[in-house]
Amino acid sequence: MKKILIVIENLMIGGGAEKIASILGTHLNKRGYKVYYLTFYDFEPKYYFEGEYYSLNEKVNNSIFSKFKKLFVRAKKISEFCKQKDIDIVISFMETANFPAILSKILFNNKSKIITTIHTNPEIYFLKKNIPYVFFIKILYPSSDLIITVSKGAKNALISKYNFSKIDQKIKVLYNGYNISEYLKKSNEPLEEEYKKLFKNSFVFINIGRLMEPKGQWFLIRAFKKVVEKYPNAKLVILGEGKLRGKLQELINKLNLQNNVYLLGRQKNPYKFLKHSDCFVFSSLWESFGNVLIEALSLNLPIISTDCKTGPREILCPELDIGNKVKYPYYGKYGILTKSFPKKFIWESLDKKPLIKEEKMFADLMIKIIENEKLRKKYSNGLERAKSFDVEKIMEKWEEILKSL
Repeated sequence: MKKILIVIENLMIGGGAEKIASILGTHLNKRGYKVYYLTFYDFEPKYYFEGEYYSLNEKVNNSIFSKFKKLFVRAKKISEFCKQKDIDIVISFMETANFPAILSKILFNNKSKIITTIHTNPEIYFLKKNIPYVFFIKILYPSSDLIITVSKGAKNALISKYNFSKIDQKIKVLYNGYNISEYLKKSNEPLEEEYKKLFKNSFVFINIGRLMEPKGQWFLIRAFKKVVEKYPNAKLVILGEGKLRGKLQELINKLNLQNNVYLLGRQKNPYKFLKHSDCFVFSSLWESFGNVLIEALSLNLPIISTDCKTGPREILCPELDIGNKVKYPYYGKYGILTKSFPKKFIWESLDKKPLIKEEKMFADLMIKIIENEKLRKKYSNGLERAKSFDVEKIMEKWEEILKSL
């Protein structure tokens, strides 16, 4: 029986990688592997998981000195844990865990095989001029035994931006696994009374994601103003929490959308909200994959999505190659792609800064979805696509990888 250690910053509900880590560990545990989790922070509430859980119980400190020190402290503790538990394979999630996991091998003689998993588009570190991350990715990732990216776009970015063509054989694309049957089951749970009224006599758009820059909700809210001007009863529900909550609420107030846009925070069961909604809107500026798109597809929701790097195109439009140029909006097999938003903030009200062309296109598509029943029906077959990412299919591929190491 192989012993697997999953290393991740935390397992707190709200993050896509955190959810995938808990799903992967749980299903490996059910398949006979001995699974351990090691987190750096012991945050609550956690996603459901099966296996033995341990945490370093670190205190949050975002100073540069603290981050640098933690990198080596974590590496040493990962190595010690692996030796103590006789771990065969370490699977690390995201750069905050990938870096110390690899260093545990380089500096502290960790004999476990290291699988690093990438859950964002690595190109973004160049765009954000994050020199330390670019540096560590370049010097550390080649020492991994295997690198897993969750999209073809992310793999392409590693090879083209980080000059990883020499280790191409170490980089594999393995989509995240999703518990589709569980999503359908949870979607049948009743909504709380306080939320039921939001879905009555309204066409409801829904967005799920942390309230952070990459998710682009400020563009979505500005675009939604145009929708409300034509359909005053339309609503936009946003599930998620994050540092931009105050700014987003301020924007909602500026645009007089208090009765149309609702920030409902982090929800333990987002599937019941998806079931009662009419259309899923995905506004990300960049992604690694876009886990919530699979969740929306599983509930047969029509989807309007930015064609951001990376993920949406692979999920919604499998008929397209990654590099294909398209004319927007593009009506794909399982969803509608629209032109990505620029990577800048627009916090102004519309009288100071009118809608840009990307916002207008998104707004027009939302209006079209409200008005065109035939179009809604065309894009209400997402479950068919979601099943391609079912966790049991993905787990078979994971087992092949684990057996090969």
